Amino acid sequence: MNKAFYRPKSWAIGLGALLCLGQNTSYAANQEPERDNLPDLTSLSVEQLMNLDVTSVMKVPTDIKHVPAALFVLSSDEIRRTGATTIPEALRVVPGMHVAKVDGNKWAVSMRGFSSQFVNKLLVLVDGRSVYNPLFSGVWWDQQDVMMEDIERIEVIRGPGASLWGANAVNGVINIITKSAKDTQGGLVSSHVGTQRYGGGLRYGADLGGDAYLKVYGRHANYSDSKTLGTSGNAGDEGEMSKIGFRYDKAIDFTNKLSLQGDAYLGESNGALQQFPSLTSQHTPVLAPPFSRELPTDQLFSGHYIQGRWEQHQSADSNTVLRMYWDRHSRKSPYLDSEYQIDNIDVDFQHNYKLNDSHMFVWGSGVRFNLNNFEDSPQISMSSNNRTDRIYSLFAQDDITLVPDRWHLTLGSKLEHNPVTQFEVQPNARLLWTPDEKHSFWGSVSRSVRTPNWVEQNISYGLQTQPYTIRGNTVPVLRSLTGNPDLTAEKMLGFELGWRGQISRQLSTDVALYHYSYDDYASLTPNIQRFAGYMLQTLDYNNYGHVQVYGGEISVDWQATEDWKLRATYSHEEERFRLSPMAPANTTLISGDSYPAHKAMLWSMYQLSPQLKLDLNWRYSDATGLNGSQSRAYQDLDARLGWDLGSGVELALVGRNLLNSSHFEYGSDMFSTATAVQREVYGTLRWDF
Repeated sequence: MNKAFYRPKSWAIGLGALLCLGQNTSYAANQEPERDNLPDLTSLSVEQLMNLDVTSVMKVPTDIKHVPAALFVLSSDEIRRTGATTIPEALRVVPGMHVAKVDGNKWAVSMRGFSSQFVNKLLVLVDGRSVYNPLFSGVWWDQQDVMMEDIERIEVIRGPGASLWGANAVNGVINIITKSAKDTQGGLVSSHVGTQRYGGGLRYGADLGGDAYLKVYGRHANYSDSKTLGTSGNAGDEGEMSKIGFRYDKAIDFTNKLSLQGDAYLGESNGALQQFPSLTSQHTPVLAPPFSRELPTDQLFSGHYIQGRWEQHQSADSNTVLRMYWDRHSRKSPYLDSEYQIDNIDVDFQHNYKLNDSHMFVWGSGVRFNLNNFEDSPQISMSSNNRTDRIYSLFAQDDITLVPDRWHLTLGSKLEHNPVTQFEVQPNARLLWTPDEKHSFWGSVSRSVRTPNWVEQNISYGLQTQPYTIRGNTVPVLRSLTGNPDLTAEKMLGFELGWRGQISRQLSTDVALYHYSYDDYASLTPNIQRFAGYMLQTLDYNNYGHVQVYGGEISVDWQATEDWKLRATYSHEEERFRLSPMAPANTTLISGDSYPAHKAMLWSMYQLSPQLKLDLNWRYSDATGLNGSQSRAYQDLDARLGWDLGSGVELALVGRNLLNSSHFEYGSDMFSTATAVQREVYGTLRWDF
């Protein structure tokens, strides 16, 4: 395996010095509209917002009013007004999303059930590039440190998106769309510094002539470790990351457009323990007293990607898009004495074609290669540590106008072939009724699957050793997590209903209800084996679970005055777990009771004066039963005061978690120990020139 791992100190110090010096001196994947006149979303009326074009649900530009799905769009200005320096912090304001901070640098981001640091039913895209990890079907959020000022908007689909985006887009899709090179001309300097974080970024865009534009950027972020509760010690969960990148856009002629982009990054993500005195190390099981040994918890990661996109307009009714990317990332854990390197190579093609006034047809195909190079250790190993998966896909969707301006029917499906469960079909049907220009009602039925990941199929991981006394003799019991190469895919049948209404020029609402039924849900079964001098208890992956999930979300936007906007959201979710009658004794289901039943938010955005903006965000989260009682119900408040100094300079003071000195949002899991989320204050500077 390539061992080109370096501690990020040299990169961090070098880029950090550059940033300090500077501070002191695809559309979505498959459709990219012209950006010259994109509006500031916060300056639009409720009526104008209902007519904005989005692409994540239909894969072609569609105004929000005619989207038959639970969709929320977070604009660049709204992201700025959250004061967020990370994507998970920005996602806290999305209705129906659950964002929990695990420790000083890790996050659990989920929607509509199954909260986990390694949530496997949510697909995350950055400019159409999937950033999910085939090792565990989730996202390393500490690696997705996008320059926040470079995000144009984030489109969030709450609900299945598998008929277009494929396996693992089960409970939702997050599509992070960054700004084009043409829209980022000139320079930008940003920085933030406070009680628990500091960092900054530089970006510069240039007009190269001939309808060609280039932007380059760099960013560094550092997150301090938490304080341990009841002591003055540090938890050792600090993290940092440095990144550099570019984007090149060129209109070759009236019908052809080319885009190239990429970045490279390097970082470190540390963790903490809760029950041991040494909080900068983790204990790994051994078979002799004291049945554990200490190792540092540092996780070192690095990666890069390059992506190309070619769009051609054959006519007003036909256009094609070809997109290709290569993504590589590596991660090393001294605690596990192991490291891996994953390469993702993806090619996909899409054709949008308007057949006539009643049919808008979209079809496409793709191939993806996932390559894994895993280095085993005594504590963790993979039965297939040099693995290549080839995934082939074909999708088609027809948006049918049944009655103009009243009834629309969308039918589509994706066919995928993977090396584990072979062919998977994921159909989707959506019906939209717009009785007038102010209201739209929609319903959908979808089938989605989540394919088994490499950990579930191949892992052997020593969890812990516990002494067990038999007839006066102490025998160590080694507990180990064991993969199953014969796993099948989790299947979900989902039903949704929604209403999106503009009640008045100042008031709008969005309501969504859902019911999901999961079969072959992931479970674990313990098995005991006796050996000379010790016993081995394996926890074996299997598919004996059945789950029912249902709930609803409501969001209300009220433009109280010309200068004051309020957004209130509430979501409720229930989960019902049961085991198959065929399940062996003591089988348990994964991620049960991990999602809060009740969540609420009230966001006030107030323009105090032409130069001053005050934003207050109150949020409430119900308790969860994840790994004990640490994730109790809590409420908290974030605040931001922004001051526009003119000449492109803005200062802001941000306060987070102001109602509590500390609180837990997540329980510990097998790779991370939760630390308390603490009150913090930081300032930000942004200079556009």
